[in-house]
This record gives sequence, C-alpha cells and structure tokens, in this order.
Amino acid sequence: MNSAIRIALLALLAVTILIGCRSGIGDASAGAAPPLLLISLDGVRHDYLSRDDLPALQRLAGEGVQADSLQHVFPTKTFAAHYALATGLYAENSGVVANSMWDPKRKARFSLGNRDAVSDGYWYDGEPIWNTVEKAGGIAATYFWPGSEAQIGGMRPTYWKVYAGDTPHDERVDQVLAWLDLPPDERPDFLTLYFSAVDSAGHRHGPDADPTRAALREVDRALGRLLAGLEARGLLGHMNILVTSDHGMAQIDLERYVLLDAFLPLDQVNVSDWGPAAQVWTTDGGPDADAIFGAIDLDHPGIRRVWKKGEGPARYRFDDHQRVPDVTIEAEPGWMISNKPYMAGLQRGVLNGMHGWDPAWRPMQGIFIGHGPAFPAGGRLPTVRSVDLYSLMAALMEVPPASTDGSLAAFEPMLEQAALAPVQDQQWRCGQKQFSARIGAGSAALIDGDRGYALPRAANAAGLRFADADVELEIDGDAAAIRIEDQQHSGCVAVVD
Repeated sequence: MNSAIRIALLALLAVTILIGCRSGIGDASAGAAPPLLLISLDGVRHDYLSRDDLPALQRLAGEGVQADSLQHVFPTKTFAAHYALATGLYAENSGVVANSMWDPKRKARFSLGNRDAVSDGYWYDGEPIWNTVEKAGGIAATYFWPGSEAQIGGMRPTYWKVYAGDTPHDERVDQVLAWLDLPPDERPDFLTLYFSAVDSAGHRHGPDADPTRAALREVDRALGRLLAGLEARGLLGHMNILVTSDHGMAQIDLERYVLLDAFLPLDQVNVSDWGPAAQVWTTDGGPDADAIFGAIDLDHPGIRRVWKKGEGPARYRFDDHQRVPDVTIEAEPGWMISNKPYMAGLQRGVLNGMHGWDPAWRPMQGIFIGHGPAFPAGGRLPTVRSVDLYSLMAALMEVPPASTDGSLAAFEPMLEQAALAPVQDQQWRCGQKQFSARIGAGSAALIDGDRGYALPRAANAAGLRFADADVELEIDGDAAAIRIEDQQHSGCVAVVD
C-alpha cells in the first residue's frame, strides 16, 4: 500500500475513534450526565412568580423543585452576583466586588460599559463552571453571562457571545436550541441563557409597576418557546435546567438619598461604587481610613453602618481582596448614597428601582427552580445560597469541582433520593422576640422580620444545627438557640398554633 494512502487511512481511523469515544459529559445515551442549562432572569425578585400568570415558569416549578428564594452575595449587584453563582465564591475571593470597581495594583477602573475591562480576565478570580466543564473534557456554551467573555485562567467557553442587550429574546432561545442540535462531538454539555428585560424595567419603573410585570410575562413567553423547542427534540425532562436570578429589586425615592459630600470632600477620596453601598478609597493627600470612617454621621436615618477594610460583617465575606475598598458605607434598605452634583441633574421618576443592599433583606433575594431528571416534581426547598449552585452544577454534570466557598448540603438529600421531604414551618419565641424558620432536610431559612438567612445543615452532636458565618440556628426538641451577628438568643421555645 502506498505510504501516503496508509498515513491518510491511519489519520482517518484516529479521527473516527476520537469522535466515537467522545460521548461527552452530556451524552445521556452513553450513561454520562445529561446536559445542563443555566438560565438567569436578571432582576426577578423571589415573589414575582406568584403575582402573574407565567405558564412556562410555573410549569418548570411544578414539574421540578422550587426554592423559597435565592440568597446572593454582598453586594447584590449584577456582576458580583452572577460571577459568584458561576464560581461558588464570595466577592472577597472572586475579585468581582461590584459593577464598578477600583483596582489599586493596576490603578485601573472596571465598569459595565468598559468593554475592554469586561472582557479582561484579570478582573475575574476563581474558576467559573464553564472552565470546570471544559477542563473535564466537556463543551460549554454561554449566551451572555458576566465573565464569560473574558479569558479566565487562559480559557474561554467553546462557544460564547459578546454581550448585546438589544438581542431579541427569540434569537437567544433559538441559538441555545441550535447548539443542542449540533452533532454529538460538537454539542455543548453546559449552556447558559440570560435575559435582562425585567431588571431594566424594574430600575426604570419600580418593582411593582405594570411595565415590570409585562417584562416578566415577555420573558416567560420566550421561555415557553424554549420549552417547546426542547420538547420537540425529546430533551425536556431529560436534561437539567436551573432557572435563577441575580437579585431582587426595591422601590427607591428621591426623598431617601444620603449625600456623601455632606460628610466628605469628594475631591480628596476615590468613590468606586455608589448606590446602596458606597465603596470609598483613600488618596494621596486625602483623609485616611480612620478619618473617613469618623466623618460619616452614623445617626443619619439613611446610614446603616460603616466599616473599614477587614472589619465588615462576617456573613458578607467582603474583607480580604485587593479590590475591597478602604471604607464601605452601607445604606439602610431602600436608601441610596449619592452626591450633590448627581442629584442636581436627577429628576423624579427617572430611577424607581434598585438593588445592592444586604443579601438577607428579602426584597434582594432572587429565584431558584430546578427541572429535569435530578429534580423530583413538586419539590420545595427553603431559601438556598447562590454560592452553593456551583457545587450543585458540578455534581449534576459529574465533573471535578474547583475549591469554592459553597457546599452541597442543601441539595444532597435531593440528589440521594427520588423525593424531597416536605419543608417544615416552625415558630420560635425568644423572650420578647419571635423568629420563623423553614426547615428542609439539608438546609434551613431563619426569618427575622424582613430578613431571611439561608443556612446549610451543619454537624451537631445532638439535635439539628444550621449555620453560616455569624448566623446560627440550633434546635434540640422544643428548644432552640439563635444567633444573628452580635445578637444571641438562647432558651427559645417552640410556638405551637
């Protein structure tokens, strides 16, 4: 046989073997994990799903598992929340500490409108789930997800899109379906899909306005198109789908603004982010961190608390990274931090909704729905943490996970059995104060007024213990102990209706 022909045949044989052996992590016919689609509905608050007829979302929830809400990281801003969800890391470990950031080592600024910064992997630490999939030999496809345009750790998804907010919803859906139509050796094992319409409407009109509700109905229509497409391909119910949102939304008003230049000379400090929390940096010749801290009027009705770097609330995990500011000024829920020049040009009604406050504040919490072979129909979970979703996704796709701040505790009972035990409602009286709790098999939600804390189950010698940073619920029969930051409540007794 001619040597050239022999070489060509050997090469063809090698390619054939390679294609035939690549079942992919998402080839269910080969006994591997089914594909996973991660969807984000930007700005959809946890209670939005119950106030309108949303057939696609209601179908996904009814045929799958729905959590009471999804608790994100601080600050509850789009880039920080999305990237935390993709990596399982809090802001101090992901490096994405806001939508607008200052990096003192580079002496550079990051903002959503800066395309060079958004696509620069320098700004993103940790390992996003799409890199985890690719490292395991799988294929990832991202249709808009913060961080997915950048080369992180020298990698990008196999398929990815430069963000274009005006892309029609149907075009996004049809591209995801087209990716799933690819031949087995090219088909993604992991995909993302992103919609921003509800967030945009919520900012412009407020969370309860008719245009915001209409935006959600339009997104639900697009999801209906997706479900019809998956069903026609025999994929619906045979692949896992996670529906999430990155934060909620709260009403704001011009009467509830804190003007920072009433306390500080703004030409002598660097403010890298405004809104529900101001991130303030010292500058050469300007006041130091102690002076900035001391200048803020803690008695102002719009100021919740102020802290210097390294002294923030433990549950925020917002202390150690180089991009964490010298001083953080946190507004009370519903209040904004701004400055006099900005307010001089702001007209009433231009901005009516915002997010970015305490992740435990219920209006800041988003949605979580899981649908597919891993999720028992009609299942319910208490509030879950967004940093745990990376671990869930890695488990669903059977890929080796990177090190994260999250855990599988909330989801392990679901993954280990065909059904979920009902979530139990409990009431606890601790002296003059009363708390509610939603208890699941692997996690709990502790509710204190308008705040709800997602707590994974923790090891305990006796009884039940749920804990996360400086929040803890310990139950022993009809007695409980509760700790929230510096508030300790012992000797709590069960309230029986």
